[in-house]
Amino acid sequence: MKHAWILNTLLVLTLTAGGSAQAKKEHTAIEGLPEYAPDKPLVLPDVVEKQLANGLTLWLIERPGLPLVSMYLAANAGEASDPGQLKGLSNILSATISSGTGQRSSRQIAEQLQALGAEIDVGIGKDISYIGINGLSTETDALLEILADTARNASFPEEEVKLAIENELQSIIASKSQPAYDLNQVFYRRLFGEHPYAFVNPDPEVIRKITRSDLRQAYLQRFQPGQAILILVGNLATTQMEALANQHFGTWENREQKPADIPPAPETPRPGLMVVDRPNSVQSTIYVGRPMPAAGNADEFSLKVANTILGGAFGSRLTMNIREDKGYTYSPRTSIIDWSKGGMFRASASVRNEVTAATLVEIFYELDRLAATLPEDQELTRAQRYLKGSFLLANETSSALAATLTNYWIDGKTPGDLAKYVPGIEGVNKQDVQQMGRKYFASRKQAVTISGDAKAIADTLSLFGKVELVRP
Repeated sequence: MKHAWILNTLLVLTLTAGGSAQAKKEHTAIEGLPEYAPDKPLVLPDVVEKQLANGLTLWLIERPGLPLVSMYLAANAGEASDPGQLKGLSNILSATISSGTGQRSSRQIAEQLQALGAEIDVGIGKDISYIGINGLSTETDALLEILADTARNASFPEEEVKLAIENELQSIIASKSQPAYDLNQVFYRRLFGEHPYAFVNPDPEVIRKITRSDLRQAYLQRFQPGQAILILVGNLATTQMEALANQHFGTWENREQKPADIPPAPETPRPGLMVVDRPNSVQSTIYVGRPMPAAGNADEFSLKVANTILGGAFGSRLTMNIREDKGYTYSPRTSIIDWSKGGMFRASASVRNEVTAATLVEIFYELDRLAATLPEDQELTRAQRYLKGSFLLANETSSALAATLTNYWIDGKTPGDLAKYVPGIEGVNKQDVQQMGRKYFASRKQAVTISGDAKAIADTLSLFGKVELVRP
């Protein structure tokens, strides 16, 4: 397989007009522009770490200034914890957690929050289930009471559950019209096999079977103080935050039943070329990628910089190549997503049928170029500035900082890891980027999945080796 991919890539390079000449050109700085201003430092918060007697972790941050407060109650279990026979349950759970408690209807929750100048946010990811409220710091007591009531006493009214199920079924119907729907499922399954991370698309028949009892059971298993964190960020003394947290959550009790442990996700690449047939489509959607290490791995910062140079920012190599030079696609993109048990790399592009193979050649070229050559000084500097600036901007507000810290806790990090980000990015050198290219990005190690008209694209794709037609 290894030699076939290399030889066939060279063959297609010969057949496609001109290869990657433009991508090889050096990009010089624009004359006449002033030098960058000095970086603005991230003002690191003083995080007070506490734990209630029942095991609930508290991360408390006093942030004077605007009279705002952000609070997140997060549990260490998410979509990956859905029961095997009820995959997709988390979609309904996230839609119904705030739909009523023993003493409040969904309307009453909404009206009370509106009266307090606040809003609620409920979400579930691969490894996390959370409830967040953002509002005025003067109303922290009342907001924490609503948060605690929702986290401890959600009632899942039958009518709300029925509505959530119907909405999910309609969402599935709408999503199926998009090429990414089936493509995502094939791609994730290729990367993660039988691991819970492989699940993407709910089965409508399974969604129809979900009951109030199923939701209640999953909710009670996930939301327990011993496996949860409460993060408070706002214009309030941390001593007052702690007292209010103890007042509203101190009597919360743990239960014996907990979600099953999620094993580490696979990291071994499974190369191959798969096509999801989409008859009569005039466009192909391409995914190229592989499984990656979990969050907090030793290569974390080097991978972020390498990915940004490759395709993770607008001025990246892949964008300059297949958008600016070739005109094959509007918005190519590469990303590295990491969760607590594993991660993935993905390059994506949507292109015309007639340039599907040519686009794949260029993606392979850029992947292998990352391993074969050192980045230019300007490339490295731009990528580092982009990542540092994005991090600073992304954590300016109290709500954003609270969300970042919530994800840190889920991934096993500490508040002190905030201080490691900027130095970590700055410490990446050109050799580190090349090493990441060799370790993770070689084209021969990637799985390729394409959604498109098989009849229109199969012949040119066969130049890369065996093409497997797959169903989601």
